[in-house]
Amino acid sequence: MDFEDAAVRLARDQSKIRSRNNNRGGIGISEKAKRQAEYQKKIQARLREEREQKKRNEAYQRKYVHDCQRLLKEKSLASINERLFLTPTSIYGDGDKLSLPPSVLETLSNNDESMSVNGGNPWMFRIGIPNPNYKFPSSTLVQALEAPINEEDNDDDMMDEVDDDEEQYQEQQMKPFLQELSRKYISYTHCTVVEFSQEEGNIGIPVRIAQALLDPKNRHDGTTTSSEIKIPTTITVDPASSSSSDVTTTSIVPSKDDSEKEKEMQVENTSFATNKEEEVVERTPGHIAWGAFEIPDVQLEITMVQLPKGTGCTLVPTEEAVRNDFYGLKDVKIVLEQSLIRTRATLTIGDVVSTWHRGKKFDLDVTKVIPSYFRGVTCINTDIEVEIGETKINNVAKNEESDNNNSNNSQSKATNEETGFRLGTGKKTTTSSLLKEDKGEKEAGALKQTSVNMLPISLLPEPPTDKKDGVCTVQIRYSGGNGKRRFSIDTAKVKDLFAFASSLMNRDERSFQLVTRYPRKELHLIETNKSNSNKSMAELTLNQAGLQQGQEMLMVEDL
Repeated sequence: MDFEDAAVRLARDQSKIRSRNNNRGGIGISEKAKRQAEYQKKIQARLREEREQKKRNEAYQRKYVHDCQRLLKEKSLASINERLFLTPTSIYGDGDKLSLPPSVLETLSNNDESMSVNGGNPWMFRIGIPNPNYKFPSSTLVQALEAPINEEDNDDDMMDEVDDDEEQYQEQQMKPFLQELSRKYISYTHCTVVEFSQEEGNIGIPVRIAQALLDPKNRHDGTTTSSEIKIPTTITVDPASSSSSDVTTTSIVPSKDDSEKEKEMQVENTSFATNKEEEVVERTPGHIAWGAFEIPDVQLEITMVQLPKGTGCTLVPTEEAVRNDFYGLKDVKIVLEQSLIRTRATLTIGDVVSTWHRGKKFDLDVTKVIPSYFRGVTCINTDIEVEIGETKINNVAKNEESDNNNSNNSQSKATNEETGFRLGTGKKTTTSSLLKEDKGEKEAGALKQTSVNMLPISLLPEPPTDKKDGVCTVQIRYSGGNGKRRFSIDTAKVKDLFAFASSLMNRDERSFQLVTRYPRKELHLIETNKSNSNKSMAELTLNQAGLQQGQEMLMVEDL
């Protein structure tokens, strides 16, 4: 009996121990599982919040781009698709005027807003070569845009109408959009339209538009993706030619029995072949300008935009223009005004503006436009202050010229900061090496004769920047460069103008005279037979001397 009782007690004790151990183990597993479950919930919540934030950022980025497009008044010209792509062909012209198919005119006519969007100004377009690798958003600045935490801040438009006082702020706001455009297009520029006579699916582009699209300098993408993309090109041929669809440039030797006209046609057909090589150049049907220049052999995207009215721009003459004596022109303003009025309706950074004068062609690069937040402006129905920039030449020419003028410049370059007096800074030599030798020798002789021990020149202070009435911005041009300064036409005198010119050139004030363009006016500090009066003009105010409020360009002539 005792043994049986002991066995029962042992079994009961073991059961209690097992039950107690099981209870302890269950509690441990439950707490661990609970902690793991809470951790997983936090991870899922964080991932869900990240996905929602990513969606908000993407929506915010798209809204930002949409607001920029709204500010630019960007409109699609496609009737069905969102983007319009056309095949380029060449047309005659030296400006920025396109030839579009009639369907585009029909689309614009059906859109009431497009008919009045420019308020009487010509329609303007952005034309570009699409980047085949583009995917929105590609710009690092756009990708960095984050939606505001407070949703109420996102209700208002992010991009308001442009205010002149907030131009710098507006430019900062537009940087992500411009960078996104540089990823969307390999290159792009702006233009207007001259006619709607192209065949459907084609777009006629003049030589300047083609050059702007093909110029590697106009590839604004900061990455190597855009610069590594090779743009195929083609040359157009006469569409009336019977062999326009199958033209090669193999070496063709004209027969002696052929007429002169046939010989000329054969020479034209072989003019695009490279020397000592036989190549086949693909050509597409063209316009009046067939065979004149290369065009992109890819479809171009065209979008309607409205550029802001330009208030200023900087044009830099090319080296060829400097060699053609661009700085020797006495009527630069008239020449440029005629060229802009006749050929240009838009100006975009990277464009080339061409002008002709007395049979010479001068090309100028557009390096800056104001306002600059769209990188392009319209020059129709607006007053643009044109500044001629300095031409960048090769280092060899710079070194040669600097060696020749080092002795003269080292003695004359000084500034007295305490009194505001300034000594002449010496003759600029960055572009004179490109001018003709005989003219350079003449200027060197004149400089040698007039180089004296210059005393400090007291320059009249400029009027306040906020003063507009009665103020004239005078730009003085001479063979070695140019200078610009603001004067009050009612208080500043002719002698103050000559003091400024003398400080630029390090020359005696009485060794030269200042002349305006047509109608020609002469300003001088000494008595000359050319003057109607026999007295000096030094004490005359600029207003009395004939200078008006606004802008004036004066050229230096030796006496």
